[in-house]
Amino acid sequence: MADDTSEKVTYSFLQDKKARAVFASLDYALRSGLHIQREYPPDPNMYRFLSDYSNYESLRDYYRDFYKMDLKTDGSEFNRFYYLDFNIGGKSNVPADNREYLKSEYIIIGMLFLKMYKLDGNIELESVSGFITLLYDEYEEEKTAIRKLINDNASDKGSDLSDQRFEDVVKKAFSKFADLGWLMWEDTASKDNFKVMPSIERLRSAYRPQIETIDELIKEYNEVR
Repeated sequence: MADDTSEKVTYSFLQDKKARAVFASLDYALRSGLHIQREYPPDPNMYRFLSDYSNYESLRDYYRDFYKMDLKTDGSEFNRFYYLDFNIGGKSNVPADNREYLKSEYIIIGMLFLKMYKLDGNIELESVSGFITLLYDEYEEEKTAIRKLINDNASDKGSDLSDQRFEDVVKKAFSKFADLGWLMWEDTASKDNFKVMPSIERLRSAYRPQIETIDELIKEYNEVR
């Protein structure tokens, strides 16, 4: 006679009665690179499902076993967020074409935004147009160096960036940040005003040394050009 205790539900989140309604959209969002948090995405059921610790642990096992991806959580209390780390030892089972990567020029823009927003205390900076205006009005040296850095690192290199092309790259960068859930548009039609989400800490923690030394980076870059 078989030992009944030898059989158990490996992924207990499937036993949650809300799984049928939530899991498909949650799985798609996570594997698209989206960060799930209390205020975003708008469907609160994704966050609620993940914030059940037993569901979180079970889902973590599921993604490790099937996709070699790590389901992680960061922040605390109201600022907690969840996301998938696509590389566990560089061996994700998700094809490279389907993984979410940030272009180097977007990282550079994100670093400067966080410097302006977090380190320089521009907490009123809540629009893409405001970011661009502040660059032109108060960060001329940084703007010039960032344009050169972007042009040197851009995946679609061309001649020196015109103002319009530079601003288009900035807008695309912020659009990507919104796709990842690092910010939330106040109006999805205009895609200008936004609210910074707790998960922006992913960018800050990943590139903290570079963000804190971006002034030196810009100075060095200007000196050698």
